[in-house]
Amino acid sequence: RKCEDKMERISYVIHSCSGYAGEYSPQGIVEDKPSDTKSRWLSDTSNPPQYVMLKLLRPAIVKEIQFGKFETSHACNIKHLEVHGGMEVDNLAKLTEGTLSNNSQPESFPLRHKVTNQPFPVLYIKIVPLQSWGQGFNYSIWYVELRGVVEQSCVDQALKSFKKHREREAIRLCLKHLREHDYTDVFEALRKKACVELEHPLLSQLHTTLVEKGDFADVEKLMLKVADEGFLDGYIASQPIVVKWSMVESEGIVMDLDHATHPGMRGGHQMCADPLKGVLYLHGGWDGSKDLGDFWRYDAHLNTWTCLCQDTSLVGGPSPRSCHKMCLDSENQVIYMLGRYLDTGTRGALFTLNIPSDFYSYHIATNTWTLLSEDTYQDSGPRLIYDHQMCFDANTKSIYVSGGRVLTSNFIGVENYSTYSGLYVYQCPDSKWVCLRSDHTGAHRPADLIPRMAHCAVFHPELRQLFVMGGQREKQPLSDMLVYDVTSDEVRVLADGKRQSIPASGFTLRTTLDPKRKEIHLFVGLNKLSNEDGAQTVNSYWIYTIRQDEWICISQCDKKACHAGPFPSPRYAHQFVYDGSSDVHYMFGGNPGTEDQKIRLDDFWRLKLIRTNKDQLMRRCQFMIRRNRFEELTGEDSIQALSYLQNEVAAVVNLDDPDERKEFHGLTSQLFSVDNCDSERSKNAARKELYGYLVELFPEHMAQPRSSLVNMIRI
Repeated sequence: RKCEDKMERISYVIHSCSGYAGEYSPQGIVEDKPSDTKSRWLSDTSNPPQYVMLKLLRPAIVKEIQFGKFETSHACNIKHLEVHGGMEVDNLAKLTEGTLSNNSQPESFPLRHKVTNQPFPVLYIKIVPLQSWGQGFNYSIWYVELRGVVEQSCVDQALKSFKKHREREAIRLCLKHLREHDYTDVFEALRKKACVELEHPLLSQLHTTLVEKGDFADVEKLMLKVADEGFLDGYIASQPIVVKWSMVESEGIVMDLDHATHPGMRGGHQMCADPLKGVLYLHGGWDGSKDLGDFWRYDAHLNTWTCLCQDTSLVGGPSPRSCHKMCLDSENQVIYMLGRYLDTGTRGALFTLNIPSDFYSYHIATNTWTLLSEDTYQDSGPRLIYDHQMCFDANTKSIYVSGGRVLTSNFIGVENYSTYSGLYVYQCPDSKWVCLRSDHTGAHRPADLIPRMAHCAVFHPELRQLFVMGGQREKQPLSDMLVYDVTSDEVRVLADGKRQSIPASGFTLRTTLDPKRKEIHLFVGLNKLSNEDGAQTVNSYWIYTIRQDEWICISQCDKKACHAGPFPSPRYAHQFVYDGSSDVHYMFGGNPGTEDQKIRLDDFWRLKLIRTNKDQLMRRCQFMIRRNRFEELTGEDSIQALSYLQNEVAAVVNLDDPDERKEFHGLTSQLFSVDNCDSERSKNAARKELYGYLVELFPEHMAQPRSSLVNMIRI
């Protein structure tokens, strides 16, 4: 642990490069001179492969690489690159791959520095540019800094463990080769002499049952057993998730013939979901001309909208508003509402620095509104804010209010006045506000919650953590991700927005939490991505797995693809909520960002994520196993093979999958093949191929090496 915590700058020299233009040798990257146009390496061509090889003064555990840049953007700046490392020039492994921004800000990348959870040292670092920001331009590297562990005792320890790892893996490669080629006696002799196991005992049992015995029925039982015990969960979780959007054509319950039967066009409205009942609530928004005060209920089971009230201010509720926030206490069936946006004219007419911040609750059972506070600031809570976040903690019946822009009058000086709100908690049982982080920008610690607006926040009830990400501050988009631990009152940085970032930045992000899977879902409603075809407006969907601390892109489409459907068009000021009872997301309305600034959307979408589950995987395994058994039977007894095909194989075929259906129908032809009597050799090869398929479903640390001894022989 002592070695793992150390981070020092690592010295290096230039070992070699692919070439350089004029006086721009790689020696220029050793010193950081951002204003010197000559202090850089410039490749002599843009044709691959181009590289710069660094040699450390002595082996070290390199954990991070930083790239310095020129003081302004530059066409030769590297856009995409790879970094490789190792102890030998001819034996380097990829440590990272990433994209650099075309600006003057230094950027750092964490490097892979562990194998089997043990650190490994390197002596050489190879930087391989793949693309420059200017199409066809040569590559420039301005400055490179390496950081990691250089303490001799730590590096020696890593070298020793890495040497043992390489020796062990070399033996395992030999064992794999020997078993694949049926050198059984030699295999057993090496295994016992070296005291090294090729794989997990369960996989050895699978190999014996399938390859050696050909007991296909027992193979099925064994696969079902390992699936039930969770050995295949990692593979299932790694499978692609299919995004299925569908437009909701809902019915409306007519409460008043003079009004619509479902919510109209709007943006800046608010929605919340009741996961216990499969119900959504929608309030207010801006229709392009005015704030709205209507209140709606959507029943997912009946697929109906019900207008609960055309104007909540007429029944003791909040006035028409937009950019406010709602959250729901599902157990007590109470909705809380805070904040709103006021235009400059309205604010100026108030002639007061502190504009009152009203706070409401809505009791679903009685259909009544309650004014909890005329001004939360007077009750030790936040000032009037908009584009903030509210998260409900069901365990303590508390509401966490994060960030937001503070609204003040235009006619009063605000030089010493904070424009962004901090972090507050409202304790519902005691009707008490507590400030957890100050509004004032100078009061937060470096690793703390920086006040912001238009960000995302979700609260995980089991982990007792509030995740905050993205947003804007002083018109600058943020791409960081922080987690506030309620129990310890501490903030931890998951992504600082520089070395690590969330997938997108700005004010078009919407997040939800899947607490069971410990996932944060991020929907980017409107984002401009630069690519080879120019800037494109896209929306995208990402999932952050809290356990793995990893973002995965599930889908992405541009305007053209969205119009081709079925995908919602890019937008912002929309609402996106998750109904945990049906594992479905819903999205309503928003601003399409068109030239006509009064246009708003009223489309209602349902999003279902189609995931591979254990039953589907087991069915596919059964099909593969039974197909092999059928192919062996065709060479033994064609009548028995036909019966097996019609009953056992047909029972596990997915006829909805055209590829699998075609594969199944093609099996019939093997019954009439002239050469249907497989030799023992080809039968054995088919079993090994099936074993190879099944092994891929297990975690890598349990299985035989993925690589092959034969493939290491160079021509």
